[in-house]
Amino acid sequence: MVYNFPESNPQAIPLSFILGHLNHITMKTSLRFLITACCGLYFAMLLTTAVSAQKPTCTFSMIELACLEQHVKVTFTGSMPEGAIYDWDFDGAVILEGSGQGPHWIKWLTTGEKHVSVIVIHAGDTCSFTRAILVIEHPSLFHMTGGGSYPAGGVGVHVGLSGSQWDVIYKLRRDGTYVGIDKVGTSGPIDFGLQTEPGTYDCVAKVDGGECAQEMEGVAIVTISGGAVYQHICMVTFDTTAQKNMVIWNKIESNHVSHFNVYRETYQNNHYEKIAEVPYNQLSVFLDQTADPLVKSNKYKLSVTDTTGNEFEKSPHHKTVHLNINPGIYGFNLIWNHYEGFEFLTYKIHRKPGTDIWEVLDSVASNVDSYTDMYTTSGLVTYYIEVIRPEHCNPGKSAGYSSVISNFATAAPLGVEEDELSGILIYPNPANERLFLSVPGEGKNQFSLQIYRPDGRKVYEALVSNGSTEVDVTGFISGLYILKLNGNTTFIVKKFFKN
Repeated sequence: MVYNFPESNPQAIPLSFILGHLNHITMKTSLRFLITACCGLYFAMLLTTAVSAQKPTCTFSMIELACLEQHVKVTFTGSMPEGAIYDWDFDGAVILEGSGQGPHWIKWLTTGEKHVSVIVIHAGDTCSFTRAILVIEHPSLFHMTGGGSYPAGGVGVHVGLSGSQWDVIYKLRRDGTYVGIDKVGTSGPIDFGLQTEPGTYDCVAKVDGGECAQEMEGVAIVTISGGAVYQHICMVTFDTTAQKNMVIWNKIESNHVSHFNVYRETYQNNHYEKIAEVPYNQLSVFLDQTADPLVKSNKYKLSVTDTTGNEFEKSPHHKTVHLNINPGIYGFNLIWNHYEGFEFLTYKIHRKPGTDIWEVLDSVASNVDSYTDMYTTSGLVTYYIEVIRPEHCNPGKSAGYSSVISNFATAAPLGVEEDELSGILIYPNPANERLFLSVPGEGKNQFSLQIYRPDGRKVYEALVSNGSTEVDVTGFISGLYILKLNGNTTFIVKKFFKN
């Protein structure tokens, strides 16, 4: 029979009862008694009780993913008094180290889902716990690729891996230290990019979500040799024949240069894109067919690529001169942007009335960017700005180049009376193959039609009458043209673009 004694109300219990029945008490408390004797009898007085320890637990920690033969640590994290018995089941793993509570170090020699469990026994109490772990193959072995030597100042050399696996992370190291470049496998080769720091590069493959790692085979060695190769621009100017920008440089002497890279500034400030490659064995001149110097100025840079594929730093930029003309109250206002690329002292302003010869109108200091020409003579007038370079540019031709010039800009004449020719129309503008000229009025009046390029060169001339006239412009190069129509007493000037 089991008695429950209220802990807050001590009772006297016959000692014979205690001795006869104490072993049958299954309480989870410890008891303290005061034994007294009276009248030949013994009595026990319950004094205090003490609560026993909490029920033991038997959890443990372990990673959830491992590779074959990877050392896995199993750490007991439960609460269990000393003297407990531990019965571990490692599901076929090889026990490398550990006993009892542990920790244990184990490894598996086969793949698949494994289950580790423990049963702990203490003072008649038992508890159990089980955890699962997935054992997989090591990442496949691949070889390091790339590396090599590049000249000082170059962009480096590529370092990569011959292959990869899906969901495996490949971590690049230099001289045994991770460089912070990780690539996720794609089942194909991996490129870690251009590496500029000299050293020995290798790679470790790590399974995503676990600690399973595999050293890849081989190394890629990066070294720096020789010196940097730079190519500066000599000038950027306007080609009067093609009416395009021309980049000129004095070619460096080298047996290791493959080609030159030409860069032009985009619509974003100081952002350049490569527009061309010029082989080393060609003239060091590039004609930019895509920029329009009649619309705005452009900035250019150069770089060198050597025979091993290394591209070096870009050169300082050069900027073309763009000339614009506005009619003023008296004459024409010339406005241009400053040339950038080398130091100089003077701008020369050139003018050509109609189809006459060129003349130097004036010279101004290099900090001046505008000029008003008090030109009042009727007829077309063309201008350009010139910068004299202190040293000539010699791209391999005997003549060389000595000055930078702006685009040619032709102005419409001032004081034109349009009574006889008012209402004239030209269309479409821009023109592709045909340009139509509509002259208002009746009768058979004849007018002289002349078309000029911006540099003042005449490219077309014919006699036209009132009504509609068609002009074939398929042979015209793309760009701006000036149309002049002469009447008996007046003339008119129009501009159009040819696509």
